[in-house]
Amino acid sequence: MHRGLGVGTKRAILASWISDACAVENLPNWRRLPGTGALVALDDILDALRALDGGTLH
Repeated sequence: MHRGLGVGTKRAILASWISDACAVENLPNWRRLPGTGALVALDDILDALRALDGGTLH
């Protein structure tokens, strides 16, 4: 990735890409968990990211 991008921006881009790759067709608020195929709500993923980031998304 571009050196001029901050870590938070890079992280957001990568998270977006993996989210798109795991998207469930016709169910925009769900993602399929790699390896198991289990469905995960996008809101739960975003909550987990916020928790890891100390309460804020970059």
